Amino acid sequence: MASNISLADFANRPRGGRAWVDDLPDDVFNQLWDAMHGDTGIGKDTATSWLKTLGYDDVTTGRVGTVMSRERR
Repeated sequence: MASNISLADFANRPRGGRAWVDDLPDDVFNQLWDAMHGDTGIGKDTATSWLKTLGYDDVTTGRVGTVMSRERR
């Protein structure tokens, strides 16, 4: 089934949902934010592995990467 929406309209559509990282506790989120915005050398792969050790089994590198587009809490 083809859609009649343009790419620009699709990209600019209202988004009511939240990202996966938005539901992380503040302390976990801020540790991620600090590490990924600093000169720590910690990247998405290491952060993803760390989150898995904390029990976040549904974490992916893509989900972790959204931290870069958020403000620190």
